[in-house]
Amino acid sequence: MFHSSRGVERDLNIVIVDDEAQIRRWLEILLSKTELPINLVASCSNGKEALDVCRTMDVDVVITDIKMPVMDGISFIRILKQERPAIESLILSSYSEFQYASEAIKAGASDYILKAEITASDLSKVLGRVKQEIEKERLRDREVYSLKSTINVNQLALRSLFFSDLVYGKKISAHEFEEKMGTLRIPLRSKHLMVMVIRSDDPANRKEQVKIQDSVLLDSAVMNIIDETLLTEAESGCCFVFEKEYYVALFNYGHWSEKSLRETTLQYAQRISNYLQDHLGLSVSVGISLPALQFSSIGQQLEEARAVLSHKRFYGRKNISWHSDEPMTPNAAHTPLQKYLQTLSELLDTNQFEMISPYLQEVLEDVGRKMVWSEKEVKAFGVEAVFLLQRMLRRLSVASGDNGHSPDRDSPHEEMVNLPTFGHVTSWLLARASDVTATADMLRHPYSEAIRKVCDYVKLQYADGASLQQAADYVHLNKNYLSELFKKETGSSYNDYVTLVRIDKIKALILEGNIPIGQLPEIVGYPDGSYLSKVFKKVTGMTPLEFKRKKI
Repeated sequence: MFHSSRGVERDLNIVIVDDEAQIRRWLEILLSKTELPINLVASCSNGKEALDVCRTMDVDVVITDIKMPVMDGISFIRILKQERPAIESLILSSYSEFQYASEAIKAGASDYILKAEITASDLSKVLGRVKQEIEKERLRDREVYSLKSTINVNQLALRSLFFSDLVYGKKISAHEFEEKMGTLRIPLRSKHLMVMVIRSDDPANRKEQVKIQDSVLLDSAVMNIIDETLLTEAESGCCFVFEKEYYVALFNYGHWSEKSLRETTLQYAQRISNYLQDHLGLSVSVGISLPALQFSSIGQQLEEARAVLSHKRFYGRKNISWHSDEPMTPNAAHTPLQKYLQTLSELLDTNQFEMISPYLQEVLEDVGRKMVWSEKEVKAFGVEAVFLLQRMLRRLSVASGDNGHSPDRDSPHEEMVNLPTFGHVTSWLLARASDVTATADMLRHPYSEAIRKVCDYVKLQYADGASLQQAADYVHLNKNYLSELFKKETGSSYNDYVTLVRIDKIKALILEGNIPIGQLPEIVGYPDGSYLSKVFKKVTGMTPLEFKRKKI
């Protein structure tokens, strides 16, 4: 089949239909001589064969004879107009078949061509007119689609604005609510409401995962999917966008038992989650409120759903959460925050530095297991713990006369605000505790000036090798003497210290999450990923990837 195209405009996909092979070949030759962008899709010997092609392939125009076996041209056009009305039809006729051509026009043919007089120029003119009509129709279709899309987006925006006003406390009557639902064409009554809050599991990396990149179009798609799901499942409800990254779904529940309401709502939430993943590639978690009798409780319900969603997400537990399932307020059976801080303060005041990290690890494991503290309480504990560590460090710095280790430049509260999960808070706090206690131990048992300089040198030059000879040259000591001195004062070998500095840097970079693991060897001074992984596992008991999965 030939393909004749000029420029980048869309080709006309054409099917030739005639029971005479010679006529079909003659038409193919004429088509190849036109100046139009043409793609010959198929050359068929009867209407039935051509109809099968049109049903399965992208066709713009058929050029068909009238009298053919199996299925004639008029029957073919009549069926084609019913099934594929967008396809244009041209009739091949002779003078003796003019009444058939007239009948074909009535059946839906666009025009007719006299076999005896047709030339490449004539065919080009006829197809040119047909092409213009097709392009006009496509333009109209695009304009209609664009208009419908704009109307849909505007309706969704008005919907979100209305419900957001209700959430923020706007007062309206039940009659006004239901009247507004009618105006917005939303199947939702003012009584017996459930609220679900839906949020992407990974907003920062969402663009890499979802199938729709434009945020406005994505919001519309999410809302439409949730609307359709609720309408199908609950026969009521809608979705609206609330603030950034949050979608809120509402629906009416019937006179159900508490167990039935719970099971049904969880089923709806699971289907919404599945559909968003399947259709958009969007992974979400869902928080579900308690039921409410009146629409005036929407604001309270939204906060219930959002609170349970945020609580679960903070502790790294995603997917679907029911408000009443989450123990978000401490009770008498749980150790209060201040008691933990008091014990930490006692350990610091008595210089039991070796107990600090194990104690904090035990506390955080207990908090993470019970998930009783809110995100705010966990972060408050972390900041207060760091302040206690800094207070201890200032005390030792003053006692030793070494002001170079003053922690006053640190801003733990600013760092804490940006930690998204309990795992991040845990890693950050344990790392800070390790650094501070190591510094404290050094202040209690100060190293010589040469060893302090070597430690500072390693922290600056670990990525460029920082060999023992380079360190010895830096402090103007013999390499072997420095090795013995370092071991004597610090209790570890120089090479082990370099390794620990590099491993600490790797941990920090992994927790920051901005650099791929594959780039870490070059950054910290290791030859390749295999060697880095081997050393990391020897020191920590796990590979870098295992560390990342466990901590984040």
